[in-house]
Amino acid sequence: MIRPLNKLIVALAAPLLLAAAAAQAADFKPRTLKFSYVQPKESHMGFGVQKFADLVAKKSGDRIKVRTYPNGTLGGDLQTVSALQGGTIEITTLPPGLLVGLAKEYGAFDLPFLFNNFEEADAVLDGPVGKRFLEKAPQGLVGLAYWDHGFRNVSNSKRPIARAEDFEGLKLRAVQAPLMLDTFNALGSNAVPLAFTELFTAMETRAVDGQDNPVVAFETNKFDEVQKHLSTTRHVYNPLVVLISRKVWDSLSADEREILQSAARETSGEQRRVSREMEKRAIDNVRKKGVVVTEVSDAERARMRAKVKPVSDKYTREIGEDVVKAFHAEIEKVRAKVVAHGK
Repeated sequence: MIRPLNKLIVALAAPLLLAAAAAQAADFKPRTLKFSYVQPKESHMGFGVQKFADLVAKKSGDRIKVRTYPNGTLGGDLQTVSALQGGTIEITTLPPGLLVGLAKEYGAFDLPFLFNNFEEADAVLDGPVGKRFLEKAPQGLVGLAYWDHGFRNVSNSKRPIARAEDFEGLKLRAVQAPLMLDTFNALGSNAVPLAFTELFTAMETRAVDGQDNPVVAFETNKFDEVQKHLSTTRHVYNPLVVLISRKVWDSLSADEREILQSAARETSGEQRRVSREMEKRAIDNVRKKGVVVTEVSDAERARMRAKVKPVSDKYTREIGEDVVKAFHAEIEKVRAKVVAHGK
């Protein structure tokens, strides 16, 4: 006769045993995948990478292990993309705009002042437009999912940026993409292309006056040690695209592919939530450390948008008007719902 306690133990253990049996039955080979990324382990990016690694281990019965490499220890973003194409690094995550050198349409993600809020960005990424970009990743890469990086905000060591004119003469590091460089130049600053792994030293030595990144990246990379001012320009929204090497992907079984893709997608919702909560805390934290946080008004943000309109128009033609039109169509759906609900 099975006692009640024993019945409870069996009931609790059954799902775990079934999951383990399923993992054993699936076509998995013991393997370790390197996941390289440029942010610290404590960042919103690091949270996503670790959750993904844990899910892959759980789903594969510990047969597939994901070894994480934070802080750009295996190289900067562009170096890592090249390594993925060669198959020497398996997985990474980065802002999709950095892929513009491989496929010009990825520049759409960096169009300035495209999104007003997270809801608009999520609608594009989770809809047919986002799916299309995942399915048509550049040569040598496979897209798995989108995570959150956040709205980019400008920091510098010289003065607050509250108005469009405040950009004048500042030497700002920009992501190594022509659109981002042209955006800062159009605002009146002097844009300097620089890998993220070189940024802290460049600010510390005053080779550049400032930079732009989501607030969580500002905090976790301790930019407050070399930057006095942070302004909520929110000029570009950056998702993160999770990419795996095509060479590696083609060597995986269908079961292994499903594990990696489902883990990346399951991570997405939780990572976005945590990332956005971290942003709110990060603003409070950097203020306590003495950083002057300047809130940019909607009116001034509109003036900044007007200044960079020639840049948006130029790159819309280069990216492809059909691609940009598709982005705007998804955004307008969200805005129409807001109007309909009177918000």
